[in-house]
Amino acid sequence: MTLKKILSLIFLLTIFFTASAFAKPFEGKNTGIGIFIGEVACYGEHEIRPEFLETFKEQLWQTLKDFEDKGKLHTVGDDYWIGGGNPSSEFVDVINVNAVLQDLHMDAIAYGPSFQKENANVKMIFYAERALGEDYFWDDDKLAARKKMIGKPYHISPKMTEIAKTVGKEYGADYLLFCNLVDADIVLKNSIFNASTTLSERPKQIKMATFFYLIDVKSGLVYEGYNFSDKTGQILNLLGQYGKAMTAPNLLQCMFEVQSKRIVEDMCNAGQKILGKNS
Repeated sequence: MTLKKILSLIFLLTIFFTASAFAKPFEGKNTGIGIFIGEVACYGEHEIRPEFLETFKEQLWQTLKDFEDKGKLHTVGDDYWIGGGNPSSEFVDVINVNAVLQDLHMDAIAYGPSFQKENANVKMIFYAERALGEDYFWDDDKLAARKKMIGKPYHISPKMTEIAKTVGKEYGADYLLFCNLVDADIVLKNSIFNASTTLSERPKQIKMATFFYLIDVKSGLVYEGYNFSDKTGQILNLLGQYGKAMTAPNLLQCMFEVQSKRIVEDMCNAGQKILGKNS
């Protein structure tokens, strides 16, 4: 995306947000930080079926709603999120908000210290090379310096920072939350499948890996979190005893619950603390 297009995008967003009341005011508990879920997607090298991503998205939203009772956060932009990420026709006439949020997500991934081009899909690789330059990923010193930043906050690009401010102002959000489900593998008795296959038999093993990105809309600072879950007694005990007869989709749902809870807890504790200290 060129500078001219970015500036035009920011201008259009500002004009639209000023002229209309696209998002309804939050009507629930306005305590704690305001969170707007931007996108749940897969930018890993292995494709994940859309229905799995949709289930994860719904579970994450529900977990955030559950945490509202604790007073640590409140969700904003629910009309957008519950509607499946399809904005009003008036908004579509001005700009594609889904494309805007997708670019914010990929920007956070590209500048994140854990990003590895070899483990990303083609779309993500193309974005990262445009943002940082192809030579960047051949520079061992820069890659080594990037890894040292793991666990520390970092900035998205100045262009995306301005867009994050605009989105945050519109929805009354303090932070934008993005999730990248980079891998979901299911091992059956005789074969190994990626989660892109519809499965009904009992899985022998299952694992999920997710990165999430919490963006401070005022500063463009990002907290990068990571969660890995597999089918172990420790994981299942978090959700109770489900028995050995669970099918792969059933177990995936359990894993989504575990991952969502970990993401929200990490976001409310370490994420908010680190971003607040450095903003």
